[in-house]
Amino acid sequence: MQIVPICHWLYTRVPQSLLRRIEAANFIKTVRFVSEHSPFYKEAFRRRGIRAEKVRSPADLGDFYTTAEDIRTSPESFICRKPDTAFETTGTTSARPKRVYFSRSEIREAGWSGAVGLWGIGVRPEDRVASAFDYSFWVSGPVLAASCEALGAFHVEAGRLDPAEFYERLKDYRISVIVGDPSWIVRLAEIAKEKGPWPVKLLLGGGENLTEEARAFVEGVWKADFFLSYGQTEAFGAIGLESRAKEGYHLNEFHNFFEIINPDAGGWGELVYTTLNRRTMPLVRYRSGDLTRFLPPKGYPVRRIEKLKGRLDEWTPTAMGNIAPWMFEPFFKKVDGVDGDWQIVVAKRGTKDLIEFHVETANGHETLQSQVFEAFRREWPEAWRVVEMGVFLMSVCPHAKGSLKTGRKLRRIVDRRDFTQ
Repeated sequence: MQIVPICHWLYTRVPQSLLRRIEAANFIKTVRFVSEHSPFYKEAFRRRGIRAEKVRSPADLGDFYTTAEDIRTSPESFICRKPDTAFETTGTTSARPKRVYFSRSEIREAGWSGAVGLWGIGVRPEDRVASAFDYSFWVSGPVLAASCEALGAFHVEAGRLDPAEFYERLKDYRISVIVGDPSWIVRLAEIAKEKGPWPVKLLLGGGENLTEEARAFVEGVWKADFFLSYGQTEAFGAIGLESRAKEGYHLNEFHNFFEIINPDAGGWGELVYTTLNRRTMPLVRYRSGDLTRFLPPKGYPVRRIEKLKGRLDEWTPTAMGNIAPWMFEPFFKKVDGVDGDWQIVVAKRGTKDLIEFHVETANGHETLQSQVFEAFRREWPEAWRVVEMGVFLMSVCPHAKGSLKTGRKLRRIVDRRDFTQ
């Protein structure tokens, strides 16, 4: 008997009242568990006078939250049971990545959850799935492999190959489902448009946002649906997945308790979640840093969230990876032609991310672009390899010295992409 379709049937029909009771009970269990087993939460609760046995809901924790800096500073202090593996987050550009620990049983459970989501968008045991996720310390590939195992579907892991090589090597596999970073999938679609697509059932992207223009381009080339998932390593992969209607992410409320804090008049605020089924490194009220808002249930009893509006912190997800201002301060000091302020603008050129380096220079700019590009290649060779793949574009925009800062403070990274279009 196929268990996954039965689980999906239950997922689509569980009464909301029952789901809320399950969430509340598991929230209480998680808070009590970490208060007994996690050195971090033991000390944090002690300092704040929080008595775990009195906690019945997030409101009882007041303004207590777990932050990214907490994990980055001392990940081992969160561990409650002996871990079997670990993954890292923030991509390859971070000097201090966040490390999150898991057990093998938690990987299997995440696989079952992912399999239910894959079933919902149409993946079946007879499908052949190819993944191009980066396997280096990243959770997405292993969770997808576990999901395909639970589903009983064929799965091949290509890693983040150059899309041109992926196309040539995978075209004879009779692949029906392609999974990878959205920007990578856009580049693969460009190659398929030139050389000819093969028949696929659907494509699935995760790890960054995507404009609707880019989605339409990919779907037009492959003549198939392109779905998006949303997740974080801290949540062990997928937090939510689009349905076939592509109207927001349906949340995994069986494994996480979600809140949106500090909402504005339109309901937009920061997504916060508590893991409900993890015992190796559970997290209580973790601040995701992502801005979104709740949508009413539609098609499923679980809640939905909008596509992300942005981030509260300085990290900006791009096809290059996650970028932050501190990365570029020492970088530009190594470029001889840069003399003064700088600003990074993330835009779109067609369907691709365009990273614009706006820099002040006092000595002309005839060779400035080549200098910046060469310094970039030395500083971030992996990101440069992605440029060479054609996944994203870069340009250098010179400015007169003293001209970039027009107000009291220069915003170092400006994201001009519109993901609603």
